[in-house]
Amino acid sequence: MSSHSPKSRNRHPDPVTFEREQFRVGHVLFEICDHPSGGATFALIAGAATEEKFKRPLFTGFVHRGMGTALRRLAHRFDEIEAGLPLADHQREAS
Repeated sequence: MSSHSPKSRNRHPDPVTFEREQFRVGHVLFEICDHPSGGATFALIAGAATEEKFKRPLFTGFVHRGMGTALRRLAHRFDEIEAGLPLADHQREAS
């Protein structure tokens, strides 16, 4: 069973042998578990979901070599796109 499933979350809300790390990117929630016996896994969850039935992972998988590099490439592309976006009013006032 996945460490990211609702059943696992209900049975083990605060697991002792591993930690659920969460990273929000826009409306997507990335969750990573480095389980000592099950291996390192990740899940993509609809972070803005309001109903419990929609908070289930949309996708889960094992962490493989090269994924960090692929995500950094994606992050660099996001940086390039963000650089071309206009500043919001609150960002202009802060600068």
